[in-house]
Amino acid sequence: MVGIFDDKSFKLALITEDLQGDQSKDGFAAVCEQARAAMSSHDIGSDFRRAYLSCMSDPKILMSQIQADMMDNYMIAAFACMELGVPKHFPLIAWAALNKMDFEGLRGEIACMRALMWGGFDVNGQTPEGGISALHAMCNLKWGRGAHPRAVHHLIENGADVNIQSATGDTPMITLCGHAAWNEDIDRTFYLLFDAGADLEVEAEDGVSAWLLLQGQQKENPHPLREQLISELSE
Repeated sequence: MVGIFDDKSFKLALITEDLQGDQSKDGFAAVCEQARAAMSSHDIGSDFRRAYLSCMSDPKILMSQIQADMMDNYMIAAFACMELGVPKHFPLIAWAALNKMDFEGLRGEIACMRALMWGGFDVNGQTPEGGISALHAMCNLKWGRGAHPRAVHHLIENGADVNIQSATGDTPMITLCGHAAWNEDIDRTFYLLFDAGADLEVEAEDGVSAWLLLQGQQKENPHPLREQLISELSE
């Protein structure tokens, strides 16, 4: 276990713990416990606490302040929210996930999301604008390979609703199957959602389902992995 003695090593410990793959809940929880102890011992995150305390009486301003911090994926801000008792229904996990749609960052970028899940925040929290959940965001990355199966694994493991719908009725599976391109990460993400009970027939407001999108995109942008997937589902 990495020793945490100051602000810098606190952040590095959380990041490096998450660099090594799908860490167990117990292993990551131990790091989170150590991180919380470090915050108290070294007065880490006082600037976040002061900012949040100053607007605790106005939920709208508080939400706006925290959202800005979560979009930058500040893990210290996440722990400050836990210490101050920020309402668990705030969509902190979704806001942290949305940052990953534009910036790949470090391999350990989901450490912030995992810390928030450990802290008991609603894994199914949806943004007021668009009703986007963390699972939607991790199935529609604008960078790299388009989806983040490791993040999806952790979200599902922590109770994410695979059939949650956005403001327009899109499920995470509809979001995923809307990709024109297809690759191993998207394919793996599909199976993670499907094995967890994702419904391919649910329709969004525009009448499109994941199954229709999957077949339509394959016709326009053929890919062997997607073809194999459709063949298996059609049997």
